[in-house]
Amino acid sequence: LADCIALAGAEAVESAGGPSIRIRLGRRDATEADSKKRMRTLHSDTDRSLVDTTLPSAGLDSDGLRLYFGALGLSDEQFVALCGAHDLGRHVTLLGMPKSCLKTLTRECLEAAPVLMPFVSEDPDGFSNTYFKKLIKWNDRKVKLGEVAFIPTDVDLVVDSELRKYVTKFAKNKAA
Repeated sequence: LADCIALAGAEAVESAGGPSIRIRLGRRDATEADSKKRMRTLHSDTDRSLVDTTLPSAGLDSDGLRLYFGALGLSDEQFVALCGAHDLGRHVTLLGMPKSCLKTLTRECLEAAPVLMPFVSEDPDGFSNTYFKKLIKWNDRKVKLGEVAFIPTDVDLVVDSELRKYVTKFAKNKAA
């Protein structure tokens, strides 16, 4: 199954105009799927750095992002590059959601959400480095209302000066 997921991801990137990614088949690093919860909780000195689930929380700060992706063996540069996937696709927005749903945020409410917004409004179906360019523009306070719909982990990438240098690198060069 891991090979199928890797092949599908590589094909999706290439279909969206991204680079061709060579996938080596025959994954041997795991013999079974990860559990729903992480085996150990990771936490730094900040309130927003708690990592206790398989997927990273949208509210993690830069310390939490480093803990999460570091536990997966990724460097700062690698996980910032991975966050560039937010250039593609859409996420649920709470705008226009009934108050009853806002109080509970159940799965049913989120799945029936009235609006799916792209992180970056220009081309949510095409692969580019626009996400990184918009992060820099956001950090410079030059974005217009509705131009971006970042989540807290996106903003962390430019607020943290060590991560911002990678955002800047990727904003300047799509091939980087």
